[in-house]
Amino acid sequence: MSDKLLYSGVWVALLLILLFSMGGGVWGAESTLGHWTGDMFRNLCHQDPNRSFFVNNLQMAVNSRCFGVFAGLLFGWTLIPLFLKGKFKKNPFLWLLLLALIIQIIDYMGNHYGMWINTNESRLILGCFLGFTASLSVYDLFKS
Repeated sequence: MSDKLLYSGVWVALLLILLFSMGGGVWGAESTLGHWTGDMFRNLCHQDPNRSFFVNNLQMAVNSRCFGVFAGLLFGWTLIPLFLKGKFKKNPFLWLLLLALIIQIIDYMGNHYGMWINTNESRLILGCFLGFTASLSVYDLFKS
């Protein structure tokens, strides 16, 4: 793997983002909104309590889909070294990333038009898929 320092730095950053996104409940705060973790993600996520998980009875700093994206990014990034050993002629994860984006749009539209109701768990799973494929779509940048 080329550029191991860059890979490791991004891995640590993704781990910290995932940890911070869990909100004030991890840090013993009285509330997440208004806490530095809530402020950190305020412009990135709508932080709707109805679409968020709770840690220690406090709303997380991001909603369930954003948390899923962060978890998927970290998990996918962790697996990049394994995929570097594969003999892919073209990056297959770009197509999966496109599929993940299309599924996000379909899921949003279906919920918006009342065809189904999203749950925090379904948002988490779809967010994980999007983050996972986003990380792996750049794996070939680390080929030697």
